[in-house]
Amino acid sequence: MTALTEINKQVALRFLDCAFNLRMDEAISMLTGDATWWVIGDPQRLKVAGLKTREQTIRMLTNMFKALPHGMAYQITGITAENDRVAVEVEAEGIWKDGRPYRNTYHFLLRVRDDKVAVIREYMDTMQIV
Repeated sequence: MTALTEINKQVALRFLDCAFNLRMDEAISMLTGDATWWVIGDPQRLKVAGLKTREQTIRMLTNMFKALPHGMAYQITGITAENDRVAVEVEAEGIWKDGRPYRNTYHFLLRVRDDKVAVIREYMDTMQIV
């Protein structure tokens, strides 16, 4: 693994840690100016699904406070990095604002450019968030 690949891996892990722990100002500061976030699913049926611009990504990150006010406990179950791509498998759980438990399994594919996150692709069980 090259030194740059290792740096990209650390950037991706730090970004996810900030997001899961609701350190949104720090997470947002780690995005490139043209960052995008794509979430699996049909945008007509699931509000968070589809491709988001940087501005929409910031709004989505900010809204996590409303949905999961205490953030999420998470465990990395796998990570693979090559060049600018970092794939991270995660199991996470939290409590919805209405007190219901939330649990999901994720696969994130992040692309890192100049020590910032440029692309996020999120795959998860969409049935857990409806």
